[in-house]
Amino acid sequence: MLDIQKFLWKPSIEYSKNENNVSIFSFWPLPSGIGHSVWNMIRRTLLAYTPAVSITSINIKWVSHEYSTIDGVKESVLQIMLNFKDLKFKWDITDSVEWKVKKFKWLWKYYVEDLNLPAWVEILTDWAYLFELTDPKTTVEISYRLEKWYRYLSIEELQKREKNEAEEEGAQIWNLLIDNDFKVVKTATYSVEEQISDFNGDYNDNLIIKIEPISEKIDSKELLTFVWEVVSSYTKMFIFDSSYIDTTLMVDVEDLENPEDDSEIEVEEVKKTPIDSLSWLSERTRNALIKNDIEFIEYLETKTRTELNSLKWVWKKAVDEIQVALEKEWKSLGTKW
Repeated sequence: MLDIQKFLWKPSIEYSKNENNVSIFSFWPLPSGIGHSVWNMIRRTLLAYTPAVSITSINIKWVSHEYSTIDGVKESVLQIMLNFKDLKFKWDITDSVEWKVKKFKWLWKYYVEDLNLPAWVEILTDWAYLFELTDPKTTVEISYRLEKWYRYLSIEELQKREKNEAEEEGAQIWNLLIDNDFKVVKTATYSVEEQISDFNGDYNDNLIIKIEPISEKIDSKELLTFVWEVVSSYTKMFIFDSSYIDTTLMVDVEDLENPEDDSEIEVEEVKKTPIDSLSWLSERTRNALIKNDIEFIEYLETKTRTELNSLKWVWKKAVDEIQVALEKEWKSLGTKW
């Protein structure tokens, strides 16, 4: 992290969730501009590259194309495909593709729960409607492909893959392909609140991220963790072994502390308010202090009048000016004479 973080303190993340299942993350304090940069990386990856399980193909027995209708079924084949397209699932096994078969033969309105999925498949779109059987003589047998992936799979990509599989198997495949995405986030928004920094009057960022997943079963913290693993795996590629990194203006996050971590902080450690913020000082006196390595008000407060008088370029008139400037800020010099 940049050295400026020592003055802003260690950034922290506050998490909450409202009644609408929207997760809210507040990430602060950050140097000005960093909030927008961090969010741009998160958003693109969050909306396009988080993994899930969708249905990318179905095969209805005796149905050869999507513009067919089935006797005894209320919905058209195309509408059934669209209903299957809306389904989202989750699993943690290594297999990325699973074919399942289900026979429907009772007068009923069927939902995703009627697919009788294996125990290791978790339904994210609960009670999503599939279709309705209206004739007791009708039996519908549907094979469907569950696929674990990320991003959007177009019809062209699926057709190319089906063609290669058909050539390998030496038979024609009558699958009804469903272009699908694997997005599990409804909305992802952000705002950056600019706050005045304590140490120099500049602004710092408070990045607020709001994520609404498609289901309460999805942990937004897990999504962000996955996203940042992806982002960091790419950004680390730009660290070249042969390159020199100037770390003089950087600090490790382990070396930072939040102000609430320590109830007692020594004055020498709280160097956060520059001399420049003393507006009542003349430019000559301010430069004299800086030349004597007194760059922070907290350090100046430890000095006595005698110690200041002994410094080069600091005369009695300058000491009087310093004392008045401190009093204007409800501060004072050291009391040891």
